[in-house]
Amino acid sequence: MFSSANNGRSNQHSRQNFYQGSWPSLVRMIVLEILLLLALAVGLVYYLNWSSDVAMSEFMATGQPSLQAVKGHPPCGRSA
Repeated sequence: MFSSANNGRSNQHSRQNFYQGSWPSLVRMIVLEILLLLALAVGLVYYLNWSSDVAMSEFMATGQPSLQAVKGHPPCGRSA
């Protein structure tokens, strides 16, 4: 019913072989994940830089606001 001590040793040996064989694939997956995260970060920084350049160019294209429209209105009747 119960496994013998010898069978337990072979289980431990097969586990060691499995883990030793899976290390290269595990390292490869970690390196690929780091590269993917790095590529996403670079893309995000590029997008933020591009969108801020677009927003700045739109802001500069509007020009300076005209004060002539404000000068035509009488001051408010509020007192402090």
